[in-house]
Amino acid sequence: MKAKAKVSNSTNELCLELKYCERCGGLWLRPVGGGQIYCTGCGREMAKLPPASTEAEIARVQRGPRWAEDDGDFVSWNGDDEVDLDAAAGVA
Repeated sequence: MKAKAKVSNSTNELCLELKYCERCGGLWLRPVGGGQIYCTGCGREMAKLPPASTEAEIARVQRGPRWAEDDGDFVSWNGDDEVDLDAAAGVA
C-alpha cells in the first residue's frame, strides 16, 4: 500500500510515501523511492545485530555417539522356537 503526499513550498518540495515496517508492521512515511524497510526504532535495533552470513549453510542432522557391537548391555536375540505367537488367539 503506497500513498503519496506532497508538501510544497515556494522553494522546497518533498514527496513522501506510506510504508509499513517489515519488522514490527508499523506504518510510517519515507521519501518516495527511499530504500528504508524498517521504521526508525526497528532500524536501530537491527543495526545492533551482527550482519547476516552470505555463505550457504548445509543442513546437518546431529547424530549421537556410535556404539560398537560390544558396547552396552544388549544381548542379541536369536529367536525362540518355543514361543507361541498365537497364544493370545486374536485378543489384543
